[in-house]
Amino acid sequence: MARLTKTFDAFGVNYRTYQYSAVYGLDLMESSGDMTPFEIFLFTEAEYDGKWHKLDSRYAINAYVSDLAGILPPFTVMRALMGIVSEFNFGFLSSWKGVRVPGRFLDGATTVVSANSKPLVAQLQENGTASLKDLEEYYSLEDAFKLFDINVAKGVNDAIANEAAARMANKR
Repeated sequence: MARLTKTFDAFGVNYRTYQYSAVYGLDLMESSGDMTPFEIFLFTEAEYDGKWHKLDSRYAINAYVSDLAGILPPFTVMRALMGIVSEFNFGFLSSWKGVRVPGRFLDGATTVVSANSKPLVAQLQENGTASLKDLEEYYSLEDAFKLFDINVAKGVNDAIANEAAARMANKR
């Protein structure tokens, strides 16, 4: 698991985009309203004259996001490119099926969460799966969801094993 890179051609221009880090992706998911082009293109580059140019400013977006055939207006090209980059980062969520925790393990359960950290990030740190630095730099949002899911499955399996052990102990 590591942040993946996708290189693709759109409207005659080569683009390269990197998956968002887990923390950055969660920030975008939690932001209210539509994401801006600057937020979406933070880890995206366009190739012109054999050089890669970051799409990290209005100037860069205006200069490098275009239809080389000159058929489509720049705004249409930008929206299409935003869709490609968003799908690359968030597309997995449309079919995501996380581990389901049986209700008997949730009844009456109360948890404490930090107001200063996202619950998914805090959980992965708390159980030693990943450091904050890992989640900010190395792991993608999809990686974080997978790691969290693995931890949930382990927790459910441990609870089921404990339940079975308690039943066996009560039979003796």
